[in-house]
Amino acid sequence: MNAFVLALALALTPAGGQGLVKPTPVRAQGCVQAGVEARCLMVKDLRSGILYSLFVKDAQPKVGEGIDFAGAPHDGPAYCMQGVALDVIRWARNDAIQCTPSKPAKP
Repeated sequence: MNAFVLALALALTPAGGQGLVKPTPVRAQGCVQAGVEARCLMVKDLRSGILYSLFVKDAQPKVGEGIDFAGAPHDGPAYCMQGVALDVIRWARNDAIQCTPSKPAKP
């Protein structure tokens, strides 16, 4: 009986042992700020107030500009040490967001 239960459990488990839950994509907007660590880009979402640490692979937004962005929770260590770490899927500049000169974000 135990062997049957184990075989059934293994058959229902996806390859690699990962669960069926996929990370929920995040969509937010706000002003890009410099983080307390070098090369860290932070955005505090205008709606929720959540602080995000953005990992952008390609062209990066500039500190002080407003952006709309979509991302997925970062998997692995994050060197910025503040905010919720996100791997940015896409971002776009949003000139309608009025940003003030940036200071490093507070944790």
